[in-house]
Amino acid sequence: MKSFRKFSLFTTITTYFLIFIGGFVRVSGAGLGCPDWPTCFGRWIPPTSLDQVPPDMVEHFNITLAWTEYINRLCGMTVGIFILITAVWAIMKYRSHKKILYPACAAAILTAIQGYQGSVVVSSLLEPIVITVHLILALLIVSLLIYTSAQAYFIETKDIPKKKITTKLSHFPGILWIIGLVQIMFGTQIRAALENFAREYPDLSAMEWLTKVGMVNHLHMTIGVFLAAYTIYVTLKILKHKDQITPLMQKFAGFISLIVMIQLFLGLSFMVFATLPMTQVFHLWMASIFIGMVLFLYLHIKQMENI
Repeated sequence: MKSFRKFSLFTTITTYFLIFIGGFVRVSGAGLGCPDWPTCFGRWIPPTSLDQVPPDMVEHFNITLAWTEYINRLCGMTVGIFILITAVWAIMKYRSHKKILYPACAAAILTAIQGYQGSVVVSSLLEPIVITVHLILALLIVSLLIYTSAQAYFIETKDIPKKKITTKLSHFPGILWIIGLVQIMFGTQIRAALENFAREYPDLSAMEWLTKVGMVNHLHMTIGVFLAAYTIYVTLKILKHKDQITPLMQKFAGFISLIVMIQLFLGLSFMVFATLPMTQVFHLWMASIFIGMVLFLYLHIKQMENI
């Protein structure tokens, strides 16, 4: 079980890396760096010079963007193989552990769907709603991998006390996970709207683009403030019962509050200093990490409640 746990955790980490790469590809404008799929300008390896580009694709060729998107695809394929190995490993060795088998297989199935959906992203010419679905699928996949890793950890580790938690706490991070996911969905919609406004109104400032987003932006800001306050409340609620939870969970409870405060600062900085591309990447990436940590916190506390 130890080897499987380590590999599933490694797969989870590489999936987070892929989410970061995907965010970078989007803000760098490399999403259509390869205008076809699964090839890149009709080749399995991107062109290195203009004379290698098909005549009808010359106007779309940018060597930097093409290779950026190609590396993203290679990373996606590699992570997909890791997820497949995790699922096959679970099928072969841990069929009796349904809490490991089912999420591992579900992650592999969603990864296959995600691969197809990647082609839809390209063929749709980066339609915002399609990109949003692509991100939500990625978050579901990484959540399933976290669930798989957590269950392997619970079976193997001796860190979890045998003493049952007497106070029901798991619903707090459970609600937090749902709110966080909704917040990310609003965030991706804002990002999509900003991209459209940037094309339609290139002479306007980033603040004017945000103003045009309207109600979705107001909801995102309102939920962001509520999420920060509720996260701190959940942290204090959990730490109030620190005699019943492990040191690891105490650290996680503190980390989620730290992350949400950084996220709040980044969100407010967008309004003052405009939406810098790399800041957007880290804003999204840290949101996905927040979702993962909250999920593991929920699973760990739930495990102790069920002792």
